[in-house]
Parts: sequence; C-alpha cells; structure tokens
Amino acid sequence: MNLSFIILNTVEILGLPVIIFIFALPKMFRYIKRSRGTFIRRFYLPSSFLSATGGYWFQASSVGEVKIAVALAGRLKKAAVPLYLFAMTPEGRKLGKETGVFDGCFMAPADIFFIVRSFLAKVRPRLLILIELQLWPNLVDQASRFTKIVLVNGRISDKSFAKYKLIKCFTRMLFKKISFISARTKKDALRFASLGAAREKIRITGNIKYDILTSSASFAVSRREYSIQEHSFVITAGSTHGEEEEMIVQAVSLLPSGEGGENTLCIIAPRHTERVGEIEKMLKKRNLAYSLFSRRRGIKQGDKFLIVDVFGILADMYQIADVCFVGGSLVPHGGQNFVEAVNKRKAVVVGPFNSNFQHEFDILKSEMLVVNDADSLKKAFEKLMRSPSEREKLAALSYEKLKTLTGALDRNVRIIAGV
Repeated sequence: MNLSFIILNTVEILGLPVIIFIFALPKMFRYIKRSRGTFIRRFYLPSSFLSATGGYWFQASSVGEVKIAVALAGRLKKAAVPLYLFAMTPEGRKLGKETGVFDGCFMAPADIFFIVRSFLAKVRPRLLILIELQLWPNLVDQASRFTKIVLVNGRISDKSFAKYKLIKCFTRMLFKKISFISARTKKDALRFASLGAAREKIRITGNIKYDILTSSASFAVSRREYSIQEHSFVITAGSTHGEEEEMIVQAVSLLPSGEGGENTLCIIAPRHTERVGEIEKMLKKRNLAYSLFSRRRGIKQGDKFLIVDVFGILADMYQIADVCFVGGSLVPHGGQNFVEAVNKRKAVVVGPFNSNFQHEFDILKSEMLVVNDADSLKKAFEKLMRSPSEREKLAALSYEKLKTLTGALDRNVRIIAGV
C-alpha cells in the first residue's frame, strides 16, 4: 500500500468516530431501517452465500446502474462463470435479485481496506466491472491485487469533473489500476484522459441505457386509466425543477382551446416529489384547479393540472401525452434525460440547458423545440397543439435518430470478453 492510501486509510479510521457521532448518527437509524436488514452485509460476506469463486463482480450504485449490470450479465451468461452483483443500495440489490440473472446479489462492501480485502478474498473475481464511475479508492486499490478492472458506460458529469480535478494526482493513481475504460462520449473520454487515464485504455462506446430503453417492452397505456378524455390535448412536463413549474403553468394557462374545442391538460411530474407542496401552493395562489395523482390515480373532471406525487409512472405519463416537456433545462441545472420521451415517439420540448446530455442533445436538437422562457414555451405548445402533423413528424424523426445511439451494449460485451 503506497503512501497516499496509507494516509487515506489512517484519516478514515481515525476520523470514523467523529463522522459517526457528529454527522452520521442522526441519519443512521433511518438508513439502517431503509436497508431492510442488509446494513450489516456491507461489512461481512459469508462464504456460504457464494456458489463459486472466479466470476464477474459487477459494482453498481443507482438503480439505473443496476439495470446496466443486468443487461451486461444477461449477455455474459454464456461465459459460464459466476455473475455477482454488488449494489450500493437495498433497492438496487432487490432489483438485481428479481431479474434472476445473477448467481448472487449482495450489498457492496464499505470502502475500508480490510473489509474490501475480505470480500475480494472470498469472491476471487476474474474481473471487476465498475458501472459508470464507481471510483471507490480502496475497492480499486485492493481489487487490482486480485484481478483486472474495467469501467463500462463511463461518464463524468460537470460537477464530478470539477471535484475530481482538485484531486487529480489521486485519480491518476486510481486510473493506472484500471485495465480499460469504455466512455459514453468523446467528452467523457477526454475528461478521463485529463484526470490521468492512459488514452490507449479508453474507447468511446456510447450509452448502454439507450439499448435497454429501445429494447424494453412497451405496454399500451390508456388515457381512460387516468380519467383523461381521449380528445384532450395533453402536455406532460417531466422531471421539472424549481422555477420551471411557474413558467409551465403560465404557458399552459394562456393556451387557447384546440381547433376542435378540446381541453388542454397539463401533467406535472417534478424531479423531486418532496417539492409537490411548493407546486400546490403556486397553483392555489393562481386559483387553478388541480388533482394529486396519489388521491385519485388520475385527474378530476374540470381540473387542468395533474401533479404526479408518486414514483415510477413517468414513462406512462409520457406515453399518454401529445407533447412532452423535459425539465432541468429551463434553469441552469444541465437538463434531465429527454430520451425516454423521444422513445415514446412524442414531440419533445426542452429549455437551453442540456449539458448533462450534451451528446444526445447535439444529435436530436433539430427534432426538438428549444425554448428559453414562459413566452416561447407557450408558443411551442401552441404550435404543436395546432399541428398534429408537425407533432407526428418531429416524433418520428427524433425516434429514427435515437436508433443511431444504440449498439453500446454489444460493444461493451466484446470489451469485457476480451479483457
């Protein structure tokens, strides 16, 4: 263990009591309760839980990363080696178990060198597969002593890049221990290189999430399920952030009735459901009638707005819409992912801030309407309301372009098999 890791682990061990009692203790009970009895499994892995050693270790954090691991594991089954998922969250572990793809689904070890080492000594993986950017220092350091490491579907957000630049000497040391990096885009590849990864270890392969998205089964969703009349003009504003809802409501409130006299309905699905109260307060202030999804599982007759205050139904809300606005893009957040709406073959409207998905935006922006404020948002909605043919044309063209973003899954499977 070199000096940097000795310092890191000394600080970690000495500072652990302070971290626990000052910062972590207030949240510890809630975290352990949320972990559903799996918290202890981040510190100890019984050997009896493993069917065999020498397989692939998939390290994933979010549910989205677990879905990538599931897609890769499904293609790697023919390798005839054990496939193990190590997830950072109980939700990710649960999802992995439900798919039945893995030979074992466990909580990822706490990134303390002797705990990580004990896990690795029992699993003895032939390959460690990090999803997106799981740069846990002790995991990478200790795993490099047992096996090769690959990072797949790699991305570095603007926020992460700014932080990693401050510890470039440390990231360079970590990247030296990784055998191969598959980057989503050229921008990501350049960022990995600037943080110390050898250019010959990096390949641009695209985003596996789009292979998953376009290949997943799509089930028909009826407006009737949500008490929405078929002839209504429906706008779904998904993954919205603060200040955006006001612009959306202002734009929708000024829309005229459709040429056929159809009503305009607006579904607002905030990025963070804890903000629902803010949206309710704003609508009440404007004396606008609205429904909460959790109360009615749909919209009350006569209401113009439906606030989605539950998780997991955004895809349905996009599917029943005529037009989709994707949030995080009218404020300098960097944008949320608009590709799911494109995949539903809908006309899409976004704001100018899409740096989180710059590569996809550059490809699809000519088939989307880009707006800057409430007035231009209202004009975009009205244009699409008046012209069903324009909606259909934009939706079809963007969906065809979406297909050009696929193929990353096959490319990454070949990389893993060849390492």
